[in-house]
Amino acid sequence: MPTRQKRVRRSRIWAAAGVAVAAALAVPMTESAPATADPQLQDFLYVANSGADNVSLIDTLYKTITPVGVGRSPSQLAINSAGTRLYVTNSASGNVSVVDTETKQVTTIAVGRSPSGVAVNPAGTRVYVANSSEDSVSVIDTTTDPPSVTTIAVGRFPTGVAINPAGTRVYVTNYGASNVWVIDTDTNNKVATIGVKSFPKSVAITPGGTRAYVTHYGAANPNLVSVIDTTTNKVTDTIRAGDHPIAVAINPAGTFAYVANHFSDNVSVIDTATNKETTTIKVGQSPSGVAINTAGTRAYVTNNRSDTVSVINTATNEQATTINVGRLPIGVAVLDKPADRTAIVSLGDSYISGEAGRWQGNAVPASTLGDRWGTDRAAYNCTSSGLRCSHNARRVYGESFDNGCNRSDSAEIQSASINVLRRINLACSGAKTINVIGADAGGKSFKGEPPQADQLRRVARHYDVEMVVLSIGGNDLGFASVLEKCVKRWQKQHGIEHCHVDQEPVIRNALVETKRKVEKAVTEIQRAMSDAGSYRFVLQSYPSPIPPADQNRYHEFSDSRFNVGGCPMFNDDSDWARNTVIPAISDMLREVARAHNVEFLDLRNQFDGHEACANRARQATAANSLQNPLPGDISEWTRFLVVLESQGQAQESVHPNYYGQQAIGTCLTQLWDHKGTEKNHSCTGTPGRGPAEVTLTSSE
Repeated sequence: MPTRQKRVRRSRIWAAAGVAVAAALAVPMTESAPATADPQLQDFLYVANSGADNVSLIDTLYKTITPVGVGRSPSQLAINSAGTRLYVTNSASGNVSVVDTETKQVTTIAVGRSPSGVAVNPAGTRVYVANSSEDSVSVIDTTTDPPSVTTIAVGRFPTGVAINPAGTRVYVTNYGASNVWVIDTDTNNKVATIGVKSFPKSVAITPGGTRAYVTHYGAANPNLVSVIDTTTNKVTDTIRAGDHPIAVAINPAGTFAYVANHFSDNVSVIDTATNKETTTIKVGQSPSGVAINTAGTRAYVTNNRSDTVSVINTATNEQATTINVGRLPIGVAVLDKPADRTAIVSLGDSYISGEAGRWQGNAVPASTLGDRWGTDRAAYNCTSSGLRCSHNARRVYGESFDNGCNRSDSAEIQSASINVLRRINLACSGAKTINVIGADAGGKSFKGEPPQADQLRRVARHYDVEMVVLSIGGNDLGFASVLEKCVKRWQKQHGIEHCHVDQEPVIRNALVETKRKVEKAVTEIQRAMSDAGSYRFVLQSYPSPIPPADQNRYHEFSDSRFNVGGCPMFNDDSDWARNTVIPAISDMLREVARAHNVEFLDLRNQFDGHEACANRARQATAANSLQNPLPGDISEWTRFLVVLESQGQAQESVHPNYYGQQAIGTCLTQLWDHKGTEKNHSCTGTPGRGPAEVTLTSSE
């Protein structure tokens, strides 16, 4: 097996150095945990703030609160069992916000008018939303892209939704009809109508699925909770609680129900064995929502008029503390630390962030208003001809496009086939080694995000990090500016000194200083992970974006080398970059890896036959489209030099494109699966073969 840095708990680190800059779905981490922090005290809490149009994402252990903007007047929320997606009903927007709990990226799904209650089935494949002003329930299918929505007509003014543990039945409280509907999840048909007291507001199902508890919120029954036997669909009991019970949650053992009483500013604790109120707990003003962690140790209650959440110790049934949140909180959901906390993390610059992942191949169409002959993954709402589309790079880069980190959905840790709970991309386009090392070692924040080692340290406290992928050094080396000089000299064509003549000593000297900086970055990664356990640390190099001169499909002085191929360099300069500079960077990184007893992954030949302008690859044509893209086995895997301003960003140039990132992801998968003791690895692509056909070779 590869050498482990320290065996305490299983994790792996992979590092890679990059030519340009990186972009990743980052999780901002700004505080450190107390040294004596007890992981059993950690919950991840989500609160819908109806008066602030946002959701508070709360880490109860580290006491961090992150507001995330959603729709208008968010009301209720639910989280899938994996803890990856939060669904928020926006009552004044007629939609549901879907929050990626890792990246904080938000997407929107239209539903009915005045959506209220929401529930997710155990598999996470269906989301049920009560549309109170439309007398319907929207069923969101999360397995389709985009998610599809169907509608079920129900009773008057539905407000509450719950799903039994088996995922076979949905219970809907019809506030204006004094009944509860039971819906079969296979057919989406009603199988029963259960008459209850007036104004049924919310519903919760016991862990065994045999009983449902329904609160009644209205003048006629201001303090009642109904108990339904779900095997007979009959009301078996009514319980007196506080004034206007509005929300209910049941502990994981099924022994107690906690009811938020909106007008009496307290919580009723109901013994489910006797269906009697055993005690009340004083909380804030107008409690509106309640949730219990899966350990059953804490209950969380939103206090609508206090703008707080009460934290209840269920062992003593006392309010332990309060948490300040946004204005007018209503819904609340909680996720404990899941048993599976495995993660892979990428750090560094653009070559690992996923820069240029927007593009599946290259093309130079006459018009850039369309899908660019099927190469632009950010194109949507296209006409049938594909000649006119809307474009939004956030479809690929998410919110990281806003600060320029450009973390792609196809970045190598996203493309790799690796069985972990989380894939956390902290890399950012334009980053240097100083943006990787921790702040206490002189590191600096970048594009509004903390130094990446500090982010990694915090991630490692939350997750069992299996692998960290670091790509850094290219921006310190200044390789991009050297390539720029080569391009400018080619544009002047004749009678000018080729760039390799005077840039060779520049690169040679810069490698010495860059090596020192990369070594410090590696040391900082090791230090950030020192308390996390054992790990593999693999230092990765760069693939060449251009082919050798004798494999370039355009004549050295042809205009096509610039305005079509996007590889405007003299033959001897491109040979120098391909055969001297890229290997020199790889050799430098190999030395760093050896000196720090980490593994090394050489990618210099990863894109063989698929580089920009390679004569064994080609660009897309008018025959291609988003429905019929040029396949990866014959496409270029590197984003060409951006020759048209309307075709993306200059910073995407000469980076691995969608296919290139998939190819590196394949290499990463093979490295992940590698069980040998070798310390050095290399990945090689094959001309005419696709991104899934990459060869990993390992040696001592």
